[in-house]
Amino acid sequence: KRQDDEMLKSELLELGRRIAEARSGIGVFLEQSARNHVYWVERTGKVGQLLTLNAAPIDIAPALRQMLFREGCTCVMTSATLGVGRKDLAYFRNRVGAEEAEPLQLGSPFNFNQQMKVFVVRKMPDPRDAGYEEALAHWIEHFIGRTDGHAFVLFTNYRAMQELAARMENFCAEQDLNLLVQGGGLPRTKLLDQFKSTPRSVLFGTDSFWGGVDVPGDALRNVIITRLPFAVPDHPLIEAKLETIEAYGGDAFTEYSLPEAILKLRQGVGRLIRTKSDHGIIVILDNRIVTKPYGRAFMAALPKCPVEVL
Repeated sequence: KRQDDEMLKSELLELGRRIAEARSGIGVFLEQSARNHVYWVERTGKVGQLLTLNAAPIDIAPALRQMLFREGCTCVMTSATLGVGRKDLAYFRNRVGAEEAEPLQLGSPFNFNQQMKVFVVRKMPDPRDAGYEEALAHWIEHFIGRTDGHAFVLFTNYRAMQELAARMENFCAEQDLNLLVQGGGLPRTKLLDQFKSTPRSVLFGTDSFWGGVDVPGDALRNVIITRLPFAVPDHPLIEAKLETIEAYGGDAFTEYSLPEAILKLRQGVGRLIRTKSDHGIIVILDNRIVTKPYGRAFMAALPKCPVEVL
């Protein structure tokens, strides 16, 4: 009985701590007392029945500089996608407050010249043109056919993904391709399991499939990028970041939107080659990468490998 009492006491103390933490958080939100933060409310759930109160710092560098990078504190950060082209990793270091950290950029263990090829479709029309969706479906079908499925098709917009998936259902059925679409009721882990275990699969995915997904081997031989992954500035936090940069006389596009999109593209491309025996193609269906001046920054951030422009 004494042990039960101790457990109950511990649970009540933890509950009290969580209630106090929630009370404090609600107070900060209502008073908007935290400086240099942005506040917003989100409605979530299948019918929007859940309300979430959010507060986030516009710039995380000061907090991380104090918590992680102060003198006498050792911190090592590693990732395959910290850089946007510069060897000093300046964008990432400035973003997280690690300006004084020592950067080290190592080469890849993969032979991308032999393992990967990039196709860029310059002929793609503008997304605002009436024939865009038809052209998008045509080129996706073309490149899916080259690899007999085994493909990720990555989107930046959920609605666009759903509309194209509906358009391509008959094609996939006729070609005996297993079409998997994010948001169809299966969690991400189940979608990935089906993709890996079912031959000739094609997976349509949005944000969560651009990174953190590991499909080594023959199951994935083709990653199709439908659009360069620029973030839409309709999220309160992104909007606040852009406004802050402009308010201090900076250029929000070159200082935030472009490097963030480059990092996201590198993550998406990184889904393809996971081991030294993997081979495959990357397809970019956004001609801005070869028609806009900033496209050179995207190309420079890709692994060194053969590139064919169609």
